[in-house]
Amino acid sequence: MYQLPSCNPSKTISIPTELRDSLSCLDIVWSNIFETVDSKINPDRARQYEVDFLQGAPPTWPNFDKSANLQLVERDGFNELIQLIEDKREKSCLITDVSLQYQPGSGGSTLAMQVLWYFRKDLRCARVIDSDLDTKKLSKQVVDLFLLSNEEHAEQDRKTVLLLLDTKEKMDNDLPIKNDLWENLIEEIHNRGISSQTPVVIILNCITADFSLNDTLILDSKLSEEEIRQFKEKLLQQIRLQRKSQWEVTTIKLLYHKDSSGSAVVREVLQDLREEFTCDIQKEPFTTEITENKERFTRQIEDMANKLHGKYETHKKPVLLLLDHKDDKSLRYLLKKLQSKLQRSDRTDHPAFIIINAVRKSIVRVPGHVKLKLELLPDEKEKFAQKRQEIEKKHRKISKMFHAFNIMQGGFQKEDAEKVITEEMVNHIGKDKKSSSTRLLSFLALINSYVPGSHLLKPLCKKFIEQKEWPTDEGKPSVEMIMKPFMDLIVIFSDGEQNCIRLKHPMIADMCLKMFTENNLTRSDITLDFLDFMVIGNESNYGQICKRMLVTRPDGLIEKEKFSRLILDIIREGKTNKYISLLERASNLFSTDPFYPQALARLYYIGVTEENKYHKAEKWANEAIKRDPKKSYIRDTLGQVHKNHLRSEVKKPCTNIDKMLLIAQSATDAFKREEKAAEDELVDNTRFNNRGHFGFLQVCKEISDLRPLISPNNPLQQKYINGFRAEVESKYDFFECYLTFSRLSNKKDDPDYICQDVEDCYKRYFTQGDQNEEKTLNEKKMKSFGGLLHFLKSDINVLKQICSAIEKPQSKNETQTILYIFANIILSQSDEPSEKSQELQDMLQKLWSTEAQGRSPEFYLLILLLFWSHEAKQEKENPPNFENCVKYMSQSYEGRYHKYLRGRHLVPLFFYGKGEGLQILVHSKLDKTDLDLLTEGDGSVEVKCLQRIDGKVEDHKVFAVRNGQQIPVVAHNRASVCRRGQVSFYLGFTIRGPVAYNIRYQNCNHGTFQLFPERTCIERKI
Repeated sequence: MYQLPSCNPSKTISIPTELRDSLSCLDIVWSNIFETVDSKINPDRARQYEVDFLQGAPPTWPNFDKSANLQLVERDGFNELIQLIEDKREKSCLITDVSLQYQPGSGGSTLAMQVLWYFRKDLRCARVIDSDLDTKKLSKQVVDLFLLSNEEHAEQDRKTVLLLLDTKEKMDNDLPIKNDLWENLIEEIHNRGISSQTPVVIILNCITADFSLNDTLILDSKLSEEEIRQFKEKLLQQIRLQRKSQWEVTTIKLLYHKDSSGSAVVREVLQDLREEFTCDIQKEPFTTEITENKERFTRQIEDMANKLHGKYETHKKPVLLLLDHKDDKSLRYLLKKLQSKLQRSDRTDHPAFIIINAVRKSIVRVPGHVKLKLELLPDEKEKFAQKRQEIEKKHRKISKMFHAFNIMQGGFQKEDAEKVITEEMVNHIGKDKKSSSTRLLSFLALINSYVPGSHLLKPLCKKFIEQKEWPTDEGKPSVEMIMKPFMDLIVIFSDGEQNCIRLKHPMIADMCLKMFTENNLTRSDITLDFLDFMVIGNESNYGQICKRMLVTRPDGLIEKEKFSRLILDIIREGKTNKYISLLERASNLFSTDPFYPQALARLYYIGVTEENKYHKAEKWANEAIKRDPKKSYIRDTLGQVHKNHLRSEVKKPCTNIDKMLLIAQSATDAFKREEKAAEDELVDNTRFNNRGHFGFLQVCKEISDLRPLISPNNPLQQKYINGFRAEVESKYDFFECYLTFSRLSNKKDDPDYICQDVEDCYKRYFTQGDQNEEKTLNEKKMKSFGGLLHFLKSDINVLKQICSAIEKPQSKNETQTILYIFANIILSQSDEPSEKSQELQDMLQKLWSTEAQGRSPEFYLLILLLFWSHEAKQEKENPPNFENCVKYMSQSYEGRYHKYLRGRHLVPLFFYGKGEGLQILVHSKLDKTDLDLLTEGDGSVEVKCLQRIDGKVEDHKVFAVRNGQQIPVVAHNRASVCRRGQVSFYLGFTIRGPVAYNIRYQNCNHGTFQLFPERTCIERKI
């Protein structure tokens, strides 16, 4: 009988077959796995599992059974993960998570499974089975695993679930699977009426990452000598990892405490590496900000890039550069300039620049995640060396074939992967490039290099062989016989349903690809062959692999790369027709998929130089739209084609204004149709696509630059250009609210260029005669709520200078009153003279008394900001009712902003502080660390400048208790609302309403589970 841990540490719970079968989305690690007579593994099978794993097959649960196998090496992150999960077990929340970021081939999946195995007798451990992932169905099964029973009396059956999520992201989803799962889990927990003082679920979230491009390290203050030594080892590990990469420029971000010896430690490391690298140190390199003087800033960046590039050209060794400064906002401009100076044709097997971006901080936070890299630390090298001796003793000669283990044990060196390819293999490929064995190996090399962890299905490999070499049933050899010349590189394993084939390690795949290209079999040839003879007829089996190889764009240092990694490599091979025909073939194979023609359109307008490239790009962009006419992001490509066509025409010495205006019209029409599609998509609760609005403004900016080319005798063309003024202003207003009230996510801002281009476009259409452009923009900002907030973030002096433009309202005009009041709040935040809070309250109360409902979210926000304090409420007769105010604000937000801001992080505009009058308000431009603690921390957090608000939780809803009223507030972290009770929290205000941050339960006793259907409560101590 299968068993799981109970709340009672000395007992387990037997799981009936019916319940076990219902948990089909989960691979559960039973607490008694391999311990019963029925579940014990045959020694021969156990040995085979071990051999397969050491060769390079994915890990299976028998690999972790110490009674039948050698114990696996625990990599550096094992103990860190264990400790993080132990800490998370004590958190008072419904759901929490721990992240494991790993490079493919580094053992990330193995490490995650080791952790589940470690906790199998203490937590309910399960791995998500990644097949047609339905997060709602998965959420239900995870909660079933936590409860094991729906009976009210069975709370003793409940136990925290440790859930391993090691899946690939969905291609058509702009949010990670974990985010979707998180929301569905909370809904399921709420629907079941579950309450708990410890987590229902701990998600162990595995994410693949490319540390060879960038990474972040943290150095705190008051470290011991041993801790500093360990930090140096990790810094060296990261430098050596990036030294092996083929990126042109890589970065290491170091956040170090101002009281630590961070800068000195890095300098010591650079001193040790001066023979291997060209080392350079620059302290406070950026003396000018782009907002201060754009020309001087640009010149400074250009000079710095020229100097660094000169060093690289002189020494032909990677430049290891330490930038030591307080602020790294300007770094992205230097990175772009360095990348532009490096010619891809001069590509080497190492980066030209490794930049250590050291930033001093007053507070640094220890990260809540673990990283696993393709580089070993010294302690790990010792562990692997000892393990190799054990393996050689047990498996003797066969251990030489354990390439996955041997490559890891050797420190992931290219030489170790290269030497497994024998001279006989090379000769076989040279003599017989068209044989089934050579071609199958090339397919494996291709997919394992560009989609690490992927595999070919053995039955389909057999079918491929039979089609080409054995059309009859007589004397058919096995796949193993055909692949005999290369069997030392291959591992065959079962995924539970079918037998699969892959190369033993991604680094072997890279070396095999290199071998094929040296034998004149290019990546494009192999990919085309793969599509024509392996994928065709099996599109459903290889659809995701093809999409990740040909369509998915990897993240670069600054933004996403222009094309997929495979397409970029084929472009570097210089065969233009090859990569076009390749994507055309893929587009024909996957004839309903819009992403392939979309990629082709991008390829034409970005990567091709032929004369009629924009017409061909337009053709493919239209084909993509035809395949999915409702998807706005697909429509965006057509607008981008026309926009780039217009820009190329403007650069030509001989201009044809009529042609350019026709292209401009096509571009604006395309972006308008995209806007319409984006609006229509909102019915399906998707995140709003702003690219149509933004693309339209970018085209209007280009159109504005055509004014000098228009003849004075052609008033129609002049009228056409000026005709965009109203739409430019409307879209400027949209982005001002959009970027002020929200951001991409809690941790990620929108790119700077969006705000810059929006403002530039507005200035070009509304600056009159000799008027100063910045004055034009500032006057516009004075007329809106979001614009006024901008002054607090940038330059309050501008607001002071032109504040006289906002006159004290003489009427009951809501807009004028809001602007006047908010301008005074902004001035008060910078300790500038402002109207007294009592007079501002009087203005608001008059509006409230005449009509409380149906006003703007900004109006209700001001009510909350000015009347929240006890004193304000007590001084006024019939003050605004907060319960009604919050309800009306939510309704107003739903009608005005919700559909555009859904899926984005709503920015807290103010927090409730400790001062008096208007000084009690604290703008969200807090110390960055305090803001991080508010948005990422828990109930233990203390922020000195803010005061906690008393509240309560009922039915998973949070209320602030204020002057006898129960005011509903939104929990910033819904998972922290885990049971009924008295709470306190920091209060923030977004454009949607009040938000509770860092919720803290009063008199919290860990280890209690509760269930209260229909608001009844049952408790049991464990």
